[in-house]
Order: sequence, then structure tokens, then C-alpha cells
Amino acid sequence: MALTAILWGSAFPVTRVLLWDLPPLGAAAWRTFISMCAVALFAALRGELATLWPARGMRTRLVTLALLGGPIFLIGLNLAVLLTGASITAFTTGIYPLLAVALAAPLLGEALGVRMAVALPTATLGLLLLARPGGAEVVPLGVAVALGAALSFALYLALARRWGTGERLPPLTIAFWLLVASTVVTGLLQLIAAPSGLRLNLSPAGWAALLWLALPASALPHVLVITTMRRLPASRAAPFLMIMPIAGATIPALLLNERLDLIQGIGAGLILVGIAIATVRMRRVAVQPA
Repeated sequence: MALTAILWGSAFPVTRVLLWDLPPLGAAAWRTFISMCAVALFAALRGELATLWPARGMRTRLVTLALLGGPIFLIGLNLAVLLTGASITAFTTGIYPLLAVALAAPLLGEALGVRMAVALPTATLGLLLLARPGGAEVVPLGVAVALGAALSFALYLALARRWGTGERLPPLTIAFWLLVASTVVTGLLQLIAAPSGLRLNLSPAGWAALLWLALPASALPHVLVITTMRRLPASRAAPFLMIMPIAGATIPALLLNERLDLIQGIGAGLILVGIAIATVRMRRVAVQPA
């Protein structure tokens, strides 16, 4: 699960590299097309290719999930990285676990509880410090787009929890159609806007970025999540989500020279504290009598 979070986090700076050669829509289309083929190959090798076709009665819900977690999220992420950089985008979209828990209240009838009552204001304060005017690489539109992407993915998670079942809508099926939706929507939009944006006239760095985003940062995490969640309870897996924004900010500092200023660093820390409050559950240790 830690490896999954790091791979997801690496997508933010690598996306910045790919956007040097491709527009956001074209980059999303090619990335998800290659990932889609890889996931289909994985399912075929496991003898589960037939399970990728959704059960009757679940297709409308699957389309909704695929659009929210696929093209809407990915287009927002690419635009945010282009506008405001990888580091700020990583921490801004990294609040999606908190938003997912907040959305679970109206959608699933779950109470927020004391932990979320503390976690949400903490992360909100951190976000305000991170994205304050005058901070390094702050573009208000980019921050707004990143928040929209986080909200879209949070809604996807909340609805997937409500609708997903092991038999009728398994995780691999959702992952596959999420990638299909992303490929189709972003590819069509790029064709309408500028067909030349789909030409793969990439530099060596662009090819490396595309293949990294498509395979280690997209297809492989889907496989790892499916494998891990069968062995690790969700409550124990959730804290690893904090690694994603850390990786998403550390790697750009090393590769792209993107660095947060002191106040933004404090804001990023508050976001992590908020995620920790909401996801890390402390276990009581029994005290043995002397």
C-alpha cells in the first residue's frame, strides 16, 4: 500500500514533464489508453477477462463512477498541474479522503463524528495557508481546478462504496471502465479541440513520462490496490494515503525545483495532520498487571 501511494504521488511531477510535449487532454488520452490495455492484459492472464463486462442493471452506475473517477478527475488534475505546479496540486487533491468521508454523511447516512469535526477544519486551514495569494507557484484557478478534481474523486469513492459489490461490480471492473471512460472522453475532446494534440511526437523525456504514467503510476497501482485490499483491512490501509501528497511534493522538489515556502510548508503539514486525524486509528495497548 505504501508503494501504491508513492507511485500515485509520482504522477504529479511526471505529468508536468509529459505536459511539456502533449496538451492536457492528449496526455490523459494516451496515458489511460495504455493503462486500459495493461489492465485488460492483467485480467486476461488471471482468467478474469469476462468479469470486466458489467452485470446488467449496474451499467448506469458504472458509467457514473467511471466519469467521476476517470476523465473528470484526470482532466482536472492535468490542468491543475499545468497551471499551479505539481507540489500544490498534490496536496490540494490529497484532501480527497476527507472529502469522501464528508460526502459519506449525506450519501451513506454515516455520522461525521468528533474526529472529522477536527480533521476538516485542520485541513481547511492548511489548504488556505498552502494556496494563499503570493505563495510560491500559486495560481488561484489552478487551485480551484485541483479542488474540483479532489471533489470528483471523493464523490467517486463515496458512490463506489455505496454501489460496489464483490460480485456485481468488482474493483477490477470499476478500474477498467474508469480507464475506458478517460480514454474516450479525453480523446474525443482533444479531437474536437485540436487533433494534432494526439500526435505522439515526443522527446525521450516525454516517452519516459508517458510510459511511467501509464504503467507504474496507473495500471500497476490498480493491480496493487486490488491485491492489497484482499489482505489488509481498509481501516489499516487508509493511513498510507498520507504518503501520496508527500511523494507528490518531494519528487517535484528534487526533479523540477518546485519548492513550497515556509508558510506553505506549514499548510501542507496541517493537511497531513487533518488526514491523519481522520484515517489513523490508534489501538489501545492492554497494560499487563505487574
